[in-house]
Amino acid sequence: MAAGILALIAVGMLVWFALNDALYGIRHDDWSRLVVQNVVAGVIGAGALLVAAAFTFARRIPGVWTLCGLCVLYVVANLVLAPLLRGTPLGTQFTFLFGFDKVNGTAAGLATIFCALTAIMAAIAASVRSYGPAAAAPRRS
Repeated sequence: MAAGILALIAVGMLVWFALNDALYGIRHDDWSRLVVQNVVAGVIGAGALLVAAAFTFARRIPGVWTLCGLCVLYVVANLVLAPLLRGTPLGTQFTFLFGFDKVNGTAAGLATIFCALTAIMAAIAASVRSYGPAAAAPRRS
């Protein structure tokens, strides 16, 4: 349950990130490639995490591992792949994510933090074995 709740918080952060970029594009009439990429990636990422969170709440082990993988992918993409593909220095990317200066960076930084926490919790939840039933069976008389 904790992994699913953290995933929902991460979904909220991703939606906040995508919505902020969409509003920026509308207000400034500036739909650059980066703004479009941020909006599309935020919506797709939030949708994928939402589906994996639903499977996590349904207590499906493959869904929990999928949630873990998606969150690890998001963290690695945000911390390593995005700066490499855009030619941004790592220090600048870390300042953007964890400097909490602008709304966009705050949303992306919090999404990265919550995705890292979700990945850890999902890995723990998926690797724990249960030797009994998930819920107590009703008494039969």
